[in-house]
Amino acid sequence: MAIFHLHVSPEARRQKIQSRINDTHALAEMCLHGPVQPKQLSKLGIHAVQVSLLKNDLFKFKPCFFLPAPAQTIRTCLRAKSHDELQNAVSDDEKTDSRGSSDSSISRTLVTQYSLIVDSRCDKLPTAIRSNLFLDNLSSLRECGATSKGKWRYQPDLELSNHEFDTDHWEILHLFEDAEHELSHIIFDLRQDLDVDKTEYLTAGEIKAILRVMTVRMGLACYHEHVLMPILVVSYLNSKQGRILQAHHDGRSVIIQYTPLFNFGGLAYGPVELFLRYYCSRPAGIAISK
Repeated sequence: MAIFHLHVSPEARRQKIQSRINDTHALAEMCLHGPVQPKQLSKLGIHAVQVSLLKNDLFKFKPCFFLPAPAQTIRTCLRAKSHDELQNAVSDDEKTDSRGSSDSSISRTLVTQYSLIVDSRCDKLPTAIRSNLFLDNLSSLRECGATSKGKWRYQPDLELSNHEFDTDHWEILHLFEDAEHELSHIIFDLRQDLDVDKTEYLTAGEIKAILRVMTVRMGLACYHEHVLMPILVVSYLNSKQGRILQAHHDGRSVIIQYTPLFNFGGLAYGPVELFLRYYCSRPAGIAISK
């Protein structure tokens, strides 16, 4: 008996994936609020899995689409604070939350060049920022791509922030992608302001931010040659807690891998260094055009 195999063109395959992403996005906007349980995600066609930290301080993302900057690269951009500076930092930390404070040691003209974690914790750690810690010096991706420039038709449910509900308040601060559109990877940082208990469920803000970016980028003409479009999210649930997420669509569902929560409070600078390494990641993996 002859067996016939139906050939699906790359264009048809991409359209099918785009349709699935659009459907998942629409459902998420209607259904998700607050912490999201895994069962809710499964119903939307989203597979979420927590990954562990390996011995070499890399997360066990599989597949892995982003390689973090070497630890030494980040360390060269930090210097030890003096004892007096450190004591003052501890005293200040006991009085007030540092996020958005007016006494940051980084000039306000340079804040946009830094990750939020640097801006929020630089005064409270036993390290200080050297003048050469610019993201443009550490990452091959740039904040001048089509997504950050807003080159798509305006739709309210595709805004890169949400201020409608207090529980779902979130905002994408910076998006970094290949300005030449040859690579489809994107990195962005996400700010929320949540009271996080012991649960480690993903938040509606994290899910919606990922799906909005996926939906927007799949619709951009400059990315029509790309089928696989990996996302790395540096997610801050509040000024002292965060995690890292990697997301992509595998042709059937949205895959979100996420790390445990990390605490930035106190004087521990390990998580800060780790987040900076991933924030300055370089694209990797098989994310090629059609």
